[in-house]
Amino acid sequence: MIEVKNVSKKYKKVKALDNVSFKIDEGKITCILGINGVGKSTILKSIAGLVKPDSGEILIDGEKLNQQIYNKLAFVPDIDIHFNHFNIKETFEFMKVFYKNWDGKRAYEMLEMFSLTEDQKISKLSKGNKARVKIIIGFAQRAKYTLLDEPFSGIDIFKREEFIKAILTFMEDDQSIVITTHEIDEIEQIVDDVIIINNGKVEEVFNAEEMRQNEGKSIVDKMREVYNGQ
Repeated sequence: MIEVKNVSKKYKKVKALDNVSFKIDEGKITCILGINGVGKSTILKSIAGLVKPDSGEILIDGEKLNQQIYNKLAFVPDIDIHFNHFNIKETFEFMKVFYKNWDGKRAYEMLEMFSLTEDQKISKLSKGNKARVKIIIGFAQRAKYTLLDEPFSGIDIFKREEFIKAILTFMEDDQSIVITTHEIDEIEQIVDDVIIINNGKVEEVFNAEEMRQNEGKSIVDKMREVYNGQ
């Protein structure tokens, strides 16, 4: 379980996170939603240890972030994380050195699924194929918690569907996936829990299926409620 407890973060005069608290359970897909600039990426980067909160704490399976805990986390950012002069094989070899649980077999299974080959040079790949490589790197780490920051950004609808298929295919039973995205329609049917952020604060936390059954509302409906009620 990931526990975010009373976390606040300020950038100069802008409060990115304001006393944020929530939990992320094991074995679920959790989506952190909100409009631009409300703190979604800051939360993900804080969980990954890339941003240090001003106050509060984040616990991973009851422990504060440390060198061993990092092996439980895989963070896939919304920016490129490759060396452009490498080909895909060289990229995988580089990652193998740094990630304790790197699974080369899984990496090549996903490579085949995405119709890519190991000799392709990163600099020659399209934006969509670079995004595929990032997803492969994230899942080949075999981390207990995989954090995906805007994985569908700039990707066409067909590749988004492909990414959803990859997530469902390679997610393990005890693994947790945490996604920030604006493409709500794409993840509506696969998400378990939803956290809606507004102005750096948690506005709503709910189980998507329970809400559909009890209130007859979609995730988009709930988003509209939050933002229209400002």
